[in-house]
Amino acid sequence: MRIATIAPALLVGFIAIFSGCDGDENTNTLMQSTHSYSVKILNLTAGQPMSPLLVSSASLFNTGTKASPGLEYLAEGGDNSKLLDTDSVSGTKIIVPGAYDTVIIQSQNSKISLATMLVKTNDGFAGLDSYDVSKLALNESVVVYASVYDAGTELNDELSTSVPGLGGEGFNVARELSDIVTMHSGVVSNEDGLVTSGLSAMEKFNNPVAAVTIIRTK
Repeated sequence: MRIATIAPALLVGFIAIFSGCDGDENTNTLMQSTHSYSVKILNLTAGQPMSPLLVSSASLFNTGTKASPGLEYLAEGGDNSKLLDTDSVSGTKIIVPGAYDTVIIQSQNSKISLATMLVKTNDGFAGLDSYDVSKLALNESVVVYASVYDAGTELNDELSTSVPGLGGEGFNVARELSDIVTMHSGVVSNEDGLVTSGLSAMEKFNNPVAAVTIIRTK
């Protein structure tokens, strides 16, 4: 994980020299402003593997607005590399149903966001945006639940050629006309009337699809 530089060491040194004890206090406050959080996600679905988790201290999405290019890559193909920056960290594995993954993030911010693709969808992702962790004390934990959002960038045709978890295409630069992030309407499947769907009833899901445990570790 990459961590943003807080302030040049030389500048901190000058503050300490010219401010005496106050400079030490300022330096200590600066160092203590970064906290660490353990973020664990548990896949609650029956048949939807999830792509490697992305956790960030920055906002990742907003319903009613267009998905960023990075979110489109994640939601259509499970690729979170376009969203990785100094504010974020990635998991390392596919999270199968019933399994979990845990990442550690260090942040000066008091918000936690996350996203992971449901890989047997066209552009569905489980997400949590800007959850406030400012009141968490050291070693205190909270459990929150993530629902599924539709990135709005790809038609939910459920074709085997367009769903990554079925061996189909991932990211496609073309966007659908809707092109806004919404709550996902769910999988239809070939057993429920969409005869061209490559998905079965096993891939259907109900919200919430993931349990997220956040622990302040520093």
